[in-house]
Amino acid sequence: MKFSFILLILIINTNYCHFQLIDSIGKCLSKIFCHGELLHTVQMSGMFRDSKTFVDMPTRYSEIQVLHKFSLIDRTNFTELQQFIEDNFLPSGSDIVTAELIDWHQPLSFLTRIKNFNLRHLANSLHSRWRKLAKKFDDTNLCSRCKTSAFLTQNAFIVPGGRFIEYYYWDTYWIVEALLISGMTQTAKGILLNFFDILQLNGFIPNGAQIYYLNRSQPPLLIHMAYAYYKHTSDIEFLKNNINFLDKEYEFWMNYKSIDVFKNGEKFTLNQYRVVSDKPRPESYKEDYLNGQESGNASQYYSNVMSAAESGWDFSSRWFKDPMDIRTIFIDKIVPVDLNSILYRNEKILQEFHLLLSNEQKANKYKNLADLRHKAINSVFWDPVVKTYGDYNYEMDKVQTKYLYVTDLAPLWFNVTPPVDDEHLLKRYKSILFDFVSGIPASNINTHQQWDFPNVWAPYHHWTVDYLIRSNRASQALNIAQRFVNTVYCGWKKTSNFYEKYNANEEGKFGYGGEYVVQEGFGWTNAVVVILMNRFGHSLHTFC
Repeated sequence: MKFSFILLILIINTNYCHFQLIDSIGKCLSKIFCHGELLHTVQMSGMFRDSKTFVDMPTRYSEIQVLHKFSLIDRTNFTELQQFIEDNFLPSGSDIVTAELIDWHQPLSFLTRIKNFNLRHLANSLHSRWRKLAKKFDDTNLCSRCKTSAFLTQNAFIVPGGRFIEYYYWDTYWIVEALLISGMTQTAKGILLNFFDILQLNGFIPNGAQIYYLNRSQPPLLIHMAYAYYKHTSDIEFLKNNINFLDKEYEFWMNYKSIDVFKNGEKFTLNQYRVVSDKPRPESYKEDYLNGQESGNASQYYSNVMSAAESGWDFSSRWFKDPMDIRTIFIDKIVPVDLNSILYRNEKILQEFHLLLSNEQKANKYKNLADLRHKAINSVFWDPVVKTYGDYNYEMDKVQTKYLYVTDLAPLWFNVTPPVDDEHLLKRYKSILFDFVSGIPASNINTHQQWDFPNVWAPYHHWTVDYLIRSNRASQALNIAQRFVNTVYCGWKKTSNFYEKYNANEEGKFGYGGEYVVQEGFGWTNAVVVILMNRFGHSLHTFC
């Protein structure tokens, strides 16, 4: 088995004076926000309930000055340490301000398709929420040599909400889809341009718009975003001007996160989430450090939790040897079925884009790559005994089928033709697809991790509904959409909030588990509800 790595050379744009320098993927040089004694001391002190708070605090002075002042204090004295933080750092998010959305307007064009009065009210509230979640970076309050962990992109963006004060990679796909539906084409375009800037700067798109995310990405959905934008606008000039960025994003995953898998005498080039680190995540430092010390191999543990964070499913029993113990995380041995299904769709989109641009040679290249991956998905991720897809454990040469995960259906989401009638797969997953009042739980095992039962998340509802509609199962698609939209409505009716995850067993109840308390906002939840109401508005109802 061969792992492929490429060291990418980073281009630093000196116009952004508050950017932290990085010397390669996975290496941020900041001794405040990414590694070093100051970070360790503050995070292990328990000063902040959420480790993310500290690394989102810009400095009041240059990094050299702050580090010198830190060297002079008694770091074992909690009161002195607190005073040091207050004197040398601005509050978290001081460089992020509310942005005006120039293309936000009312009434919503799709509102007339929503028959239910309660859902019309919900739609208006969701539309208004974009203005609350719209942000931009503003460094005017920082001194010329002050440091921030944020990437200071030029255009407005939409944040998830709560502790997530910056934009995130895969979250933004659903947000872009909803913005386009809501008539905010310029905002969506600006978000894409932000990503292109980040891609140009760093050679890839990080997990989120902070330098402490520079050693990992997230599910590669930039190409999906560009596809949504093009399908909505037919802006061929935009596509022509930016196709190289889409190629570059694809090449990053192939060059840096590829793995050769040998199956039945054939070699398949696939992809996995892979981060190598000997340090805890800065934004979850204390949690990682303590678990790492107990794991028996701290560096391996840090690498695995960062790889799982790159997957977006942080955390889930998908990645654990013992489903109840995060310290047994071994995602480095797993080739994920959903990642490779996403990349299959990327290859098909890039084939279509290059044909539109008359780049026949590149279109043929992507067609061949897609054909190879289609075969690989049905060879590597398919269990011929259970007759289902699943993540592939290459160490055991085995597809994981012990538990049900909604991601096992990912090949269907992205138009992979399974070796058997798809009805067989749907029958196996019937319980998680249709048995719960709030929608589809992430899995059928309760581990107290947030990407397991009973938590219900927005993103895969969109993909599952789309698949069911394409396969002429409109009534099943409506069933899923109805339950998820209703639970979001019921939660909003009771609390005026929208949450990142919900409880499968109780309509309107937010989910639980994971490393932090449930967050309100919430970008992709709001977006998926907009997508589903736009599609089914005439048929949806409320039941609370």
